[in-house]
Amino acid sequence: MPDVHEVVRLSNWDRPRRGGDLRAESRVGRRGRYRKVTPGRAFTLLDVLVSIAVIALLIAILAPTLTKVQETSRRVVCASNLRQAGLALQMYADDWRGLLPPSAFLRGGSGDTAEMMTLRLPPEARLVVARDGWDGLGLLYRAEYLPAAGVFYCPSHHGDHPFEAYEAQWRGMSGEIVGNYQFRGEDADGRRALYVIHPETAITADGMRTQDDYNHDTGINVLRAGLHVAWLDDSNQVLRGMLASSDDDQFDDQSVDDAWDFLDDARR
Repeated sequence: MPDVHEVVRLSNWDRPRRGGDLRAESRVGRRGRYRKVTPGRAFTLLDVLVSIAVIALLIAILAPTLTKVQETSRRVVCASNLRQAGLALQMYADDWRGLLPPSAFLRGGSGDTAEMMTLRLPPEARLVVARDGWDGLGLLYRAEYLPAAGVFYCPSHHGDHPFEAYEAQWRGMSGEIVGNYQFRGEDADGRRALYVIHPETAITADGMRTQDDYNHDTGINVLRAGLHVAWLDDSNQVLRGMLASSDDDQFDDQSVDDAWDFLDDARR
């Protein structure tokens, strides 16, 4: 008769290891859940063409809006430039008996008022005036009331006088410099004292020498004698149509004078 303890040991030895069986079943179960993945359908040429067409359509829809937003931001920068010019004119007037900066192009000089976008005269014209050739708004730069050259240029300018065209002259001591803003220097009656000019009188604005100098297609930023800047809508192109079509137009001075009168009448 076998020993009881031996029977028990044999029984324990022969008992199945359920943990091992479960692990084996688990491995089998996991393998059983694997599935074969078949590749999806690839893009066809038609799919690509349709996608391109949709993208092109979206661009066509959004482009005018994006352009309008960009122009609005440039208009804001332009107005800021004029506000800074207004503060500089105020400081200049405080230091110079209330007067606006002089210009060789005013009626007491050459009378060529259309050229009052000029900031520094060419060397051959400096015999007419002193001040190292600086003229009109350019005197604000010379006297460091407005020391940043970029302020004299509108980001919407599309004519012949961008900042890049005069970058070398700004770094040097000679050479003509033209900005993007039209300086008036006086009111319609020839008064040059800032504080006696009617506060709604336009004294500086976007360029008006020719239509190419008209910085914005749909209107104009105007600095008035009260030192506030206002946007004047010109969607109907009335003001722009008054300006000279090119530098060769012999009536450009009268065109600019008429434009100033138009800006004055628009606020009175």
